[in-house]
Amino acid sequence: MKKSICPGFLSISLAISWGIFGAIAISGTMLGCSTTQVSEDDPKSMYDAAESDIKSDRYLMAIEKLRTVKNKFPYSQYSILAKLRMADVYFLEESYPEAATAYELFRELHPTHEKAPYAYFRSAESYYLDAPSTVARDLSSVSRALELYEGFLSRYPLDPQAPEAQKRISEARSKLAEKEFSIGSFYQKQEKFKASLARYKKVVELYPETESARKAKEHIPQLEKLAE
Repeated sequence: MKKSICPGFLSISLAISWGIFGAIAISGTMLGCSTTQVSEDDPKSMYDAAESDIKSDRYLMAIEKLRTVKNKFPYSQYSILAKLRMADVYFLEESYPEAATAYELFRELHPTHEKAPYAYFRSAESYYLDAPSTVARDLSSVSRALELYEGFLSRYPLDPQAPEAQKRISEARSKLAEKEFSIGSFYQKQEKFKASLARYKKVVELYPETESARKAKEHIPQLEKLAE
C-alpha cells in the first residue's frame, strides 16, 4: 500500500538534496498539507479560516482575515461577527486597550445584537485586566471597569456573567478604596492632617463595605482632633 507524500515536504527534501541552504518560506498550508480552500470572495469561508487560525493561536493571520471580512463584506452577518472576533483576538493577545475599544465599538454599533451583553462584559474585563498590579499607580482603568460592570449588571441582571461581574465590582471597589486609603496614610505621615482626614472620610463614604474603610474609621477620631 503506497503512502501519500505531502508535496510541501517533498519540495523541502528536494531543496535540501539540491544543496539549497537559504531561507525557505513555508506556508501554513504547505506544512499541514491542507486541502481546505479559502475564497476571499466568500465571507463565510474567510471567517471560518480565521476561526481556525484563532484555535491554532495564529492571531495575526486571524486578524488579517477578519479585517478582510469586515471591510470587504460590510453588509454580511459575518462582518458583524468579524468585528467581535477581532476584539476577542486582542483580548487573547492581552492587548487590553485595543480589546476594550473594539468591544465598546461593537456594542455601540450593534446595541441590540445577541452578543451585545457579551461585548459589554468583555469591555469591562479588558479595562480591569489592564489595571496595574499596585495601587500606587494610576487606577483610572479600574474606575472605568467599575463603571462598565455596574452598567452591565443594570442592563443584564440575569445574564450568566452577572455573578462574575458582581465579584469584579467588589474587587474594583476594594482596589479604589485601598488607593484612597494609601493617599490618606501618606498625608498622615507628612502631618497634613486635614488632607489625610478628607481622604479617610472619602473612603468611608464611597466604599463603606471595604477593609480600607474599616481601617480609615480607626484613624478618623484622632485626625479630627489633630486637624482642629
